[in-house]
Amino acid sequence: MADLDRYAQPKRDAATLEARRQALIDQLGWLEDEATALAPLLATLPSWATDQAPMPGDLTAKETFAQLAAWDRDLTPGWLDQVLTTDTPHLGEPAPEADAQANERSLDSLLGDIRSARAALRQRVEAIAPEAWARRVVLDGTETDLYGLLLAVVQRDADHLKTLAYRLHQADLRPPTAASELPRQPGS
Repeated sequence: MADLDRYAQPKRDAATLEARRQALIDQLGWLEDEATALAPLLATLPSWATDQAPMPGDLTAKETFAQLAAWDRDLTPGWLDQVLTTDTPHLGEPAPEADAQANERSLDSLLGDIRSARAALRQRVEAIAPEAWARRVVLDGTETDLYGLLLAVVQRDADHLKTLAYRLHQADLRPPTAASELPRQPGS
């Protein structure tokens, strides 16, 4: 009979922790790669697809990009400072305000900000000593460690980009033609 209780807690041996640390550092670099890959694709979209929000209260694509860069530049480094200098800091993700100027900026500029902010964050994370990764932190009411904090950062990235991708996928970005039926139904 299988002992499923042995999987209740993640392994914490040195080799597993080092592999987990390297995987998280690699995942942090994923946002840099995504920003590079998105640039030529987004450049072909009409400006309304990146400069307008689908619903009041939603961020535009450009505001989302500005927000991702701001988190990496302003929020996450402060969290790292707290984790490394305070015993079990309590952190929470504040609702960041939208950058009022984001829609006036070029996509290249916004995506460049993401790449540079993430590269600086990734380099800072790489410099953290492996033994410091076990420091405890409470993130949004849940106790974790630096591994869990950085996992939350990469999950946040993925969630925001996934939401943006679904939104752009559902938008009818084809230009109307004389033969098209207007208004088009989503997904047709």
